[in-house]
Amino acid sequence: METTRSMTDAIDSSKPNNLCTTRWPILLVHGIASKRVERLKHWGRIPETLEAYGAEVYLSEQDAWGSFESNAWQLRTFVMQIINEQNVEKINVIAHSKGGIEARLLITLPDMADHIASITTISTPHHGVRALDWLYYLPVTLKRVVSSPIDIICILAGDDNPSFVGAFEGLSAKAMQGFNQTYPLPESVTIHSYTAVQRRLYNDPFLTITSPIVQLVEGDNDGLVSEASASFGEFEGVVNEEGRWGLSHRNIIDHSIPGMLPEEIKRYIGMSRFKRNRNRDNFNVLAWWVELVAGLQQKGY
Repeated sequence: METTRSMTDAIDSSKPNNLCTTRWPILLVHGIASKRVERLKHWGRIPETLEAYGAEVYLSEQDAWGSFESNAWQLRTFVMQIINEQNVEKINVIAHSKGGIEARLLITLPDMADHIASITTISTPHHGVRALDWLYYLPVTLKRVVSSPIDIICILAGDDNPSFVGAFEGLSAKAMQGFNQTYPLPESVTIHSYTAVQRRLYNDPFLTITSPIVQLVEGDNDGLVSEASASFGEFEGVVNEEGRWGLSHRNIIDHSIPGMLPEEIKRYIGMSRFKRNRNRDNFNVLAWWVELVAGLQQKGY
């Protein structure tokens, strides 16, 4: 989806309207290594921006390091809570990274297919990450030895049912091949998928090491997930495809370390006016999100 200049200007002018007033509420589903999404600003300024344009937005809080199955059941609890408390029939799911796999599994759980209006996945490794395949072949005992102490730390950090090694192993291409055979493209809910591609290694310093590894094994990627792996259902393409710098796995959800800091700290270190509406390509990611949700509205979701 290409962000039009009119949409970009609408965001820049800071004039809220009803562009994002969808028929059903929106549940943003986070990916791996995230749990305290609101406190850690996992979604950057996306929720508040969408709400300013009329969207009703909720944030998932499934385990940061849970298995697909465990997290899908947690998501079911969130969905039913929204449906019961807000007296709505359905919700729209927009999921990032591993959250997209869990959203796919969610619709196979009891009563869920009738309550999910749409699923949009962003940088989700639907076909796995081939660089993680080596985990699939490690001895079970070794995986338990490695995972157990880390799982305890994850529980202390807030997870209910973590599986540190299992979460990574489940994202391997080998594991996802089996997952896709068991859970093929659903007939009841349309899945739209998007992804990003990081064109310059130093666009996102946190993914400088992983990006060339994935590039070598799978080709163009956002630092973690390849374009080929992210394509599933109705693939809508690469966001900011024409940019010289592109977008990383974190850029596309407006996530940044400075953005996570409390306002008091940002003021203290001279970042009170910190802004990141645009990346090095002058691409406005917030405008893209507004257009994404406006598209759901136009489709009757």
